[in-house]
Amino acid sequence: MGWPPDTASFGTDPEVLETYPFYIIYLIVSTKGAKRVARVTLSGDQYVLFVLLFKLGIMASFASALVTSSFFKRLIFLDRRNTRENWQFALIFGLVLTAGSAVRVLVGYEGVDLSLSGTFLVGLMGGMVPGSLVGFVVSLPGTLRGEWLSLPFIVLCGFVGGLIRRRSTRRDEFWDFSPFPLNNIVRSVRIFRDEGRVDSRAAILSSVLALEILRTVVAGVTVGVTATPILFTFGTGHWLVTLCVWLATLACVGIPLKIWNNTRVEVLLEEQRSAAVQARFDALRSQINPHFLFNTLNAATSSLWSDPERARHILVKLSNIFRRLLHGSEDFVPLSRELEFIDDYLSLEEARFGKDKIGVEKEIDPRSLDVPVPSMILQPLVENAIRHGLSPKIEGGAIRIEARRDGENLRLVIRDDGMGFSGEGRQGIGINNVRERLAFAYGTRAAFTIDSVPGKGTSVEITLPVERGLERG
Repeated sequence: MGWPPDTASFGTDPEVLETYPFYIIYLIVSTKGAKRVARVTLSGDQYVLFVLLFKLGIMASFASALVTSSFFKRLIFLDRRNTRENWQFALIFGLVLTAGSAVRVLVGYEGVDLSLSGTFLVGLMGGMVPGSLVGFVVSLPGTLRGEWLSLPFIVLCGFVGGLIRRRSTRRDEFWDFSPFPLNNIVRSVRIFRDEGRVDSRAAILSSVLALEILRTVVAGVTVGVTATPILFTFGTGHWLVTLCVWLATLACVGIPLKIWNNTRVEVLLEEQRSAAVQARFDALRSQINPHFLFNTLNAATSSLWSDPERARHILVKLSNIFRRLLHGSEDFVPLSRELEFIDDYLSLEEARFGKDKIGVEKEIDPRSLDVPVPSMILQPLVENAIRHGLSPKIEGGAIRIEARRDGENLRLVIRDDGMGFSGEGRQGIGINNVRERLAFAYGTRAAFTIDSVPGKGTSVEITLPVERGLERG
């Protein structure tokens, strides 16, 4: 009995039913408490159409499962791969495609054989060498069975996919290859009309169709010549079913590309979003430097005539601080480094106002010293405390800096016993900058509060997560 068998071959013979499990669909119907078994018999062409639908589902599931892996996403989106990455890429596809080919040969389930479309995809994504190598491995089950044309044909599929990749000048075009041929034809015709060139979509469409037609013709010519077919293909009894076979192969190439391209677009959008946020974050961080420089140079200028020695001391301290800033431009630094910078800054302010007017107290939890914090996040707060809180007081005052690790959060507090304020008060460049940087770096996971009492002082508190896990948005 040939394959697929014709409808007349089926009757009530249980051996026939057991021989072709995919060919019969059993329906269990309950009628007044009794169960009745109904049998639906498919013709050969109907069975082929059923298997094609199953095949499309297998390819979609396979592509979706792969793209959930961060390792695979990194591997497939690389424009150029080294030898090790090419081997990894070939190994992933080779194992799955070879397993599908082996299941077809051993069990007879054609729906899991993705040798043509899968090997072509490997070549298209990885190049001629991975494509040809995977084609060789995938063809082994069929070759060992006697399908001796499988080896050169499937290797050719991988090679052709790799050749298209090499000749493609615009890689983004084959990412846009659609499972629907008409979409590819319309876009390719438009590009040929406007630019006078054949795009990658047209090359993929024509190549896959040519390979599928070649397989159909070769397999048809050799039917009856040998006991075992020398090349696997679906045997159909109508040209429309044959056309469906070809279209299904095109879809098996287009579906993974469409799924992967959606993920690729999401990755690119996320990278652009992160780059935009990073640029904004850098701009906010850079804004602190001229603000700090302006205030310090203004203080040095005011001392040039009245106290040249103090002006010189301020400028020396300022040059030391900026030397440190130039050598360390990280967005995040350990709290210990931030506190070292605050010490340098306070020594500068002491030179401006005198040691007797500014007192400094610290209460630092040793567990907090290694926690990363945004660079120069404390300096604007300390500067505000001195400039608006302590300097207007004739007798001066003290600043207290606290850092405490509370579970998964870090709590930073800057207190002063200066003039204080009411209402909005100190909402200048420095405070707004700190607010925005915390929002960009941590989103809603960071808190920033100001509590001030006129005549008694101000307390600024920052709470941020110990783990950076940035939530930029």
